[in-house]
Amino acid sequence: MTLTQQLKNKAHLAKKIYEYYRYIRPFTKKNRSLNNIDSNTNISVFSEPRGGSTWVGEILCKLPSSIMIFEPMFLLPPYREIKKVNFCFNQYIPEDAEWPEAEEYFRQLYNREIGSLSSFRIYYHNDNLPEIASAKYFIYKDVNSNMLLPWLTKRFNINPIYILRHPCAVIASQLKYKHWDYILKDVKAYFPDPKNRYKEIYTQYQDIIDKITKPEERLAAEWALHNIIPVTHKENDRKWITVSYEKLYKEPEPSLTRIFNRLNIDMPAGLLTEITRPSITTIDESRSNIKAGNQLGSWKRSLSSTQVKNILSIVKEFGIDFYDESLEPDYTKIYRNDIYSGNGIMTMPGTI
Repeated sequence: MTLTQQLKNKAHLAKKIYEYYRYIRPFTKKNRSLNNIDSNTNISVFSEPRGGSTWVGEILCKLPSSIMIFEPMFLLPPYREIKKVNFCFNQYIPEDAEWPEAEEYFRQLYNREIGSLSSFRIYYHNDNLPEIASAKYFIYKDVNSNMLLPWLTKRFNINPIYILRHPCAVIASQLKYKHWDYILKDVKAYFPDPKNRYKEIYTQYQDIIDKITKPEERLAAEWALHNIIPVTHKENDRKWITVSYEKLYKEPEPSLTRIFNRLNIDMPAGLLTEITRPSITTIDESRSNIKAGNQLGSWKRSLSSTQVKNILSIVKEFGIDFYDESLEPDYTKIYRNDIYSGNGIMTMPGTI
């Protein structure tokens, strides 16, 4: 890193710390004193890592007076408010389980009360923090909470949107991203520890997990674990809006119309132009695919036929059967049957 870049980074950090003391800290302090914020202005976007949450979150941030809250369940390093709860990565909590400390954390999160200096990174991706006190919409972007959807929606009104992307596409992207390099060295490294609280979601699939020998199989098992709870739940696409990444990419207008109708929010003019704009977390190769309109099929060019077979085999062992070597899933198994037609997604006005 050059000296110029180091100076720029230090200046950027200094700016963010200033914004924390000037805007975030007073905002969250005031919220703690009120304790009565209307949570209907919260919109939560859930997905698997590399599953499209940043893309959808940035689209939603085109709503006027909106603020993004970025990865509130990321634990490295844990900030003060989350550290004391002792979550694990991709925490699972059964829908009817009582965990007062966890519930209090999410109450503070959705009331926008979390404001320690160690937590200011969740606001880091906003260029409009001077407007936070008057913001109307708070967009929560989260890749670590899919398994919490039934538990969360039973307790909080968070207008959840659940993004579901083809496992081969997700895993092809993860294998290109340096964050997952450790799996190339040890396919079992940092796999969720069954000693963690509510271990049953892992132990019931232990036979599948034990036979994993390849990186793509490990990532496929994680994809299946993180999605099996919400996508097979009886309230899937009812308590949360389920959105196929592929359908949103191919048919943005009906897909976005459906999302905003369910949220009961007017869709901003010109929003469709944002659908082809790469997100801030898009890597260079994917930027080229997006611009060329080749994004959906990019995984077929980067994964071998053996890798594809291994991924789909693991996913099917978990009982998820609506993905195959086709670019798009069986939509009738993702969306509510009463709102899906064979030719596309029907518009269904109303709130969640």
